[in-house]
Amino acid sequence: MDYKNELKECKKCGNLPKLVDNSIQIGKTKFIIIGESPAKNGWIESGRAFYNIKGKLQGSEKILAKLLQILDLKIEDIYFTECCKCLIERKDFNYCSNNCKELLIKQLNDIDCDIILPMGAYPASVLLETKIGKLKDVVGKIYNKEFGNKKYKIIPIYHTSPLNPKGYKENVPIFENLKKII
Repeated sequence: MDYKNELKECKKCGNLPKLVDNSIQIGKTKFIIIGESPAKNGWIESGRAFYNIKGKLQGSEKILAKLLQILDLKIEDIYFTECCKCLIERKDFNYCSNNCKELLIKQLNDIDCDIILPMGAYPASVLLETKIGKLKDVVGKIYNKEFGNKKYKIIPIYHTSPLNPKGYKENVPIFENLKKII
């Protein structure tokens, strides 16, 4: 069974709403950004990553779009998925992300990219396979990991939420460095 069917039939976290067909935005980049989990007012409702039901970019995505301009890219150009595939409560992240990790690795191995940008502490801890004390200790650093049959460079970034004062300003040097890497 391929991971898309596996995802459709998954009940490990119960009957929570989840991403199915749009679990990866089709991009053309050598990197993928991995978020925490779908937002209720995001692509669970709209069917499109980053956009609300009215077709407007949401707050976090507006900041991400500004960062992507450093790379001469638009939101539609990138690969993106969520660490957790279900709409979850924050308190359930560790449990659900462990349930989704095998599917996440299958997704990563199915696309042509070798750089992973986990957005925030939760996705970074899952992909680095370690508990993160302070996100600032890992953000912007390059970690080499192997998942499945592929090797990746993992570069954690700050979440681009408008509530996060580091979401834009502290990510700018990371995206400038990413431009040199890719």
